[in-house]
Amino acid sequence: MTETAHDTWFSRLATRAQAGPSELSAVLAMASAGGDLVDFSGGFPDPALYDTQLLGETAAKVIGSRPEAALQYAPNYGLASLREVLRAEVSRTQAVTPGPDDLIVTSGGVDALTLICKAMLNAGEAVLVEAPSYLGAFSVFQSHDGVCVPMESDEHGLVPASIETAYDQAVAQGTPPKVVYVIPDFQNPSGLRLGLERRREIVEIARRLGLLVLEDVAYRDLAFDGSYVESLYELAPDVTVQAGTFSKTFTPGTRMGWAVGPATVIDAMAQAKTNTDQCAGALGQTLLEAYISEGHYAASLPVLREAYAARCAGLMDALDAGLGARASWTVPAGGFFTWLEVPGVDTKALAPLAIEEGVAFVPGAPFFADGRQTSQLRMSFSRTPVERMAEGITRLTRALDRVQG
Repeated sequence: MTETAHDTWFSRLATRAQAGPSELSAVLAMASAGGDLVDFSGGFPDPALYDTQLLGETAAKVIGSRPEAALQYAPNYGLASLREVLRAEVSRTQAVTPGPDDLIVTSGGVDALTLICKAMLNAGEAVLVEAPSYLGAFSVFQSHDGVCVPMESDEHGLVPASIETAYDQAVAQGTPPKVVYVIPDFQNPSGLRLGLERRREIVEIARRLGLLVLEDVAYRDLAFDGSYVESLYELAPDVTVQAGTFSKTFTPGTRMGWAVGPATVIDAMAQAKTNTDQCAGALGQTLLEAYISEGHYAASLPVLREAYAARCAGLMDALDAGLGARASWTVPAGGFFTWLEVPGVDTKALAPLAIEEGVAFVPGAPFFADGRQTSQLRMSFSRTPVERMAEGITRLTRALDRVQG
């Protein structure tokens, strides 16, 4: 495309498209750059942990035995047989079983967030978000003309009382809230896990204020010790939509996820799905169904937990040895991320210098809805080999030396 053509069409793009690439696009591009980069950027699973032979055999089996399902369009709610399997899967770790109309199959977690926006948000209505929180969620909410209003977090995660403060702020600025978005398990980006008492406070406040809790459980199955804390959905299925994804524990390439919640909301999401991608891919659905039903998913989780625990421990050791008193960081008990505080350093300015030194991370600013300047950064350990951790931190230290003189 010529520069002239670009200029001509740029002025005719929708306003939301004129903002340019999202912060998430930049992370995805960085994560696929390759080369000698020690990459702590994207929250990507490690494909080396996939049993590719088993996946290939399972795919061939479902295509051969169920071509009418695997190779056809699926209902907007998802294949009935997979929905039954997922209802049972939800109840495996939660003391609640969704009703037949309480679950929809989605094309990954972001699709679930998109469908919630289409089902719930009018232009100018607020979503209360953690600070920090998943930057991809901000993009989804804002692209649907939602307004992200930050709550407060501390070393233990979301401070429940800040829900009321943010609610009042949203009302005062003319953006009444409907939804509060929470990542309770090994949060992106902090790696923190909310305690049970805070979870109870969150749902009590949400009920009182008439808010829908949107619970993102992308990392719930990845506690290194295999443990679970009662979910927000388990505590309050009447006011919670739980959005899950298999991108971290199965494969992101199949784009499989789910949402469970009140039937009225789930139905609205299903109707919205007919105007997005119509249905989640049926081949991925049949593959996932067989993978879970035959016990492969449950068998894979201990393997994944052990691998990610080892990488987390490797990064913690490298940080202890290489950064010491120059920074502080969270010590996650699951998931993919740790969150660093580097006092006195603008991490957005640090990022390009780090790239020059051969190491990548994500600066903290995009994880705050207000884009505040911050001395924090996110590091993902999910794809980085343990033997590369120390070298990555050495390179980060060199970049810090350049910033701090």
